[in-house]
Amino acid sequence: DRKNQEAFAGNGVVYIPAQDNDPSCDTAYCNIEKICDLMTDEDAGTPIERLATLAAAQSGSQCSNPDYQASVDFYTKSSNPSRLWLYQTCTEWGFYQTCERDSDCPYTRGLHRLNSDLSLCKEAFDIDPLSVEFNVKYANVLYGGLNTQTTRIFYLNGQIDPWHSLGIIEAPNAQARTLMVPGASHHFWTHPSADTDRPAIRAAREAIWTQVKVWLKEP
Repeated sequence: DRKNQEAFAGNGVVYIPAQDNDPSCDTAYCNIEKICDLMTDEDAGTPIERLATLAAAQSGSQCSNPDYQASVDFYTKSSNPSRLWLYQTCTEWGFYQTCERDSDCPYTRGLHRLNSDLSLCKEAFDIDPLSVEFNVKYANVLYGGLNTQTTRIFYLNGQIDPWHSLGIIEAPNAQARTLMVPGASHHFWTHPSADTDRPAIRAAREAIWTQVKVWLKEP
C-alpha cells in the first residue's frame, strides 16, 4: 500500500534530531554527530547495515507497523491537542516538509509529496487544497511574510534548525534584531543552562538579556 510506504519511509526510516540536537547527550546515537560517526564508519558494515543498526537502536529492536489510516484517525479526533499544529498549517502557513522525487532530500524520494499533506488537511478538517493555498497567501499578506515590519522583536535562529529556512535572517528594520546561532538546533538557548552548553549558546542568551534590557529602558 503506497500510503503505508509513505508512513514508513516518507520522512526517513530513522530519526535525525535536527530540531532538538543536543551535542552533550551521552547515549548511543543521540545526536547528529554520533549518528554521522556511525553512518560514515565503513567498519560498521554496508550503508544499509549501518542504517539498520541505527534503526534497531532507536526502536529498541522492535519491528514497526506503518499504518497511514491510524495517522488520519489520530488527527481527526477533536480531543487530540496535537491536531492544533496541523490545523494551523492548513489554515495559515503551510510549510510542509516534503521529499519530492527530483529534490536533494536525503530520505526516500517521491513518497512524501505536497499532496500527502494537503490530503491530510482534507481528511482531518475538510479543508481542500485550494483553500490551503489561499490561507497561506492571506497569512503572508497579513503578517508580511519574510518582510514583516515589526519592532522590538529579536529573531534568533539555530544554524542546524530546519525551521531557520523560513525564519527572519535579515533584520527588517532598525527596531528589530536578528542572530544566527552557530551549530544550534531549535531554540536551544531557551533550554535550562548547563555546564555543557557551547559558547555560542551562552553568547545567544547574553545577547537576548542585553537587548531586552535596552528595550525595557526605552519609552
